[in-house]
Amino acid sequence: MSQAVKKFEIRGFHQIWWKLLFTYLAVAAASLGVVIIITREVSAQNYSLHVQHMAERGMGGMMMSSPMMSDLESAFSEAINNSLIWGGVTAVLLAVVLSLIISRRITRPIHDMAAATERIAEGDYEQRVDISSRDEIGSLAHSLNEMAASLDESRRLRRELMSNIAHELKTPLTSISGYMEALEDGVAPANAETYGLVRREALRLSRLVEDMQRLTRAESGQEQLDMVKVEPEPFLERVARKMMPQFAEKGVSLDVAAADGGPRLLADEDKLDQIIVNLLDNALRYTGSGGSVRVNSYPQDGMVAIEVTDTGQGIDARDLPHIFERFYRADKSRARTSGGTGIGLTIVKQYVDALGGRIQVESKVGEGTIFTVMLPPASS
Repeated sequence: MSQAVKKFEIRGFHQIWWKLLFTYLAVAAASLGVVIIITREVSAQNYSLHVQHMAERGMGGMMMSSPMMSDLESAFSEAINNSLIWGGVTAVLLAVVLSLIISRRITRPIHDMAAATERIAEGDYEQRVDISSRDEIGSLAHSLNEMAASLDESRRLRRELMSNIAHELKTPLTSISGYMEALEDGVAPANAETYGLVRREALRLSRLVEDMQRLTRAESGQEQLDMVKVEPEPFLERVARKMMPQFAEKGVSLDVAAADGGPRLLADEDKLDQIIVNLLDNALRYTGSGGSVRVNSYPQDGMVAIEVTDTGQGIDARDLPHIFERFYRADKSRARTSGGTGIGLTIVKQYVDALGGRIQVESKVGEGTIFTVMLPPASS
């Protein structure tokens, strides 16, 4: 932020302070002027009427002369004027003091928020302001603190994302580079097995880039949706058949138990296919040989639920709130024995939201995990 902008903002808040001060003084002066005018007029009229009435009745049997009445009126008027002058001066001084205090009290938190905003704009996202009231200014301070916390969290996630992307790209590239050097040096045999290893790493790199592109399109709302009516049972069985070889290779059973004749879904088939594939891939990755994965579909609360249940290692309760974040892994060692790009569940969450549904997860460590996708039914 430039110095010119800073000076303009600071000067602006001094202007607010002066405006508030002059407003309070103008209101006080106007009120005092009205009180003085009304007091003088009403007092003078009432006094004149009272003196005239007394003169007509006489004072102790004596009639009041005109000079005496004039002297009394002059004395009374002078007393009223002196009282109003000293009272007005006192009231003005009190109004100035109170206006200074109130104006400073109102503008101080605004000035503090302006200073904090300047530091936040310069990249200091740890700035916070004290909330000293529960009025609109206090609400504004609370919103400013929330904004700063959100920006700080976004910066942390951005740094973590860049680190994770670099790590995800570096791993297959390092493997490919190592295999190629080994081939050049004659250390590794130039056979189908070596080329297969290189190709597997290249496919893994390609899969990561493809997933990142898919996630970017989903987050930016660029994905086109072709909403159609989907029969859950045949759809889930078709996806399960496609995934069956991978499950058979690892020795994990895969069962589909969709309710026959249940309500149809309103969804984009390609996006729904990707959702189920990613959930099944995630379940397979964390379920050991001899375990099982079950896909179920049933109506619930006016929606159609698709449930993916596994008997895998489960997810710790501390990790559950973060599993839909990009590149988040409960395994902090970044182990690659389980494969995956780290953004599969993020894509699932984005696609479920795009289809107008919601997703929830339940898990117990050592017992397994249940992902439940709730999607709107198709109208009859």
